[in-house]
Order: sequence, then structure tokens, then C-alpha cells
Amino acid sequence: MPQPTERANRILDAAGELMIRLGYRKVTIEDIARQAGIGKGTVYLHWRTKERLFEALILRESIELIAELVDGMRRDPEEVRPHRFARSSFLATQRRPLMRALVVGDTELLGSLQQSPTRSQGKVFSDRYFALITEYGLVREDVPHLVFSMNATITGFFVAASINPDLEELADQDKAEALADTVHRAFEPEGGPDHVSLTAAAAEISALFDEVNASYREWIYPPDPERG
Repeated sequence: MPQPTERANRILDAAGELMIRLGYRKVTIEDIARQAGIGKGTVYLHWRTKERLFEALILRESIELIAELVDGMRRDPEEVRPHRFARSSFLATQRRPLMRALVVGDTELLGSLQQSPTRSQGKVFSDRYFALITEYGLVREDVPHLVFSMNATITGFFVAASINPDLEELADQDKAEALADTVHRAFEPEGGPDHVSLTAAAAEISALFDEVNASYREWIYPPDPERG
């Protein structure tokens, strides 16, 4: 399987710094090469277009976020409960400007990069995730349109303040706690599964997310150009 290279990550680091500072539209391959201390042609050895390079950057950020959540579930299976997972996901996303921009649809920062190159694959993984939390009794069975309802609820906590500036300004931790309470009350059954079932659910969902990250790494890092 293709492995990341030090130079590829250096290019992505440079692209990330410039994107956060200038936004996608204003950054050029020349800027990235200069920031990374390499030639422009070397960048193209790894990614054929600017768009593909930045798509790789977004996916690398996704890998880091997912890995953090998986680590949390493996340390404490209670983290697989939807309200705790939502809280952890919210805080992990807020700490990552590119991930936050992706969630809220920040076109100034992301330009046309809101559509992930692995979107169709991501839909498959999302369906499997929701199937698992339903199978293990982590969510109520009587919620209409569960996937839409949960996604709309969680997204709302990211965008509410920007849509309505009159809303009370809260710290990220307070928003995360409010989100967790909302998800718990709206979508989770009374009591929920026992510890054995939670542990099994956390193990299976962690394995699913490991699979997601493996597929993202495969997409991000093409074969090392220096090895042919």
C-alpha cells in the first residue's frame, strides 16, 4: 500500500499554512513550493493539480480527527455513545480550522473544495456507522429519518451563531455540552446498552473508522515518485 513520505507531508504542511492564511483561491502551487522549500515541479510529482493537492490536505486533516476519536473510544468505550461521540467530535473539529470550515461550508477558505473526492465512499461508511449504532441499541428506533435528523442537529451547533448573531455567545466547551445533552435527549433510548455491548460496539466502530482512515491514506499518498 502507498506510504506517506516526509516530502509529501512537508508539502501538505505548507499548503495548510497558506490556505488558513490566504484561502484556497489565493494560494498557488508556486507559493506552496516556496513555503515547502522545494521546486514547483516536485509538487506536481506528488499531485497533478492544485485541487488534488488540497483535497489530500483535507483528507489528511480528516484522518487526524478520526484517529483522535478512535483513540478516545478505545480508552473508554462509553465514548461510543452518540452524545459523547458528538461532544468529542465537536471539540475535535473546532480545534481544526480546515475541518471546521468544511462543516460550515466556508467557501472563502475552501473555495470549491467542499466536495470530497471520497464523498461516495464516505456515504458508504456513514451508512455502516448508523447501521452499527442502531444494531447495538445506541439510538432510539422510533426517530424518523434518523441520519438526516442527527446530522442536521449536529451541524446546527456549528452554524447557529453565524446565522443568528443575536444568539448567546458560548465557549466551545459549553456548546459541546449543550450538543451532548440535545443528542442524548433526542436520539438515545433510556438506559441504553450494558457495558459489554458498549465495549463490542466501540471495538466494531473503531475498526470501521480504521478502515476509513486506511482508504483515505491510500488516496492521499500516491506511490513515491522516486521509487517509480
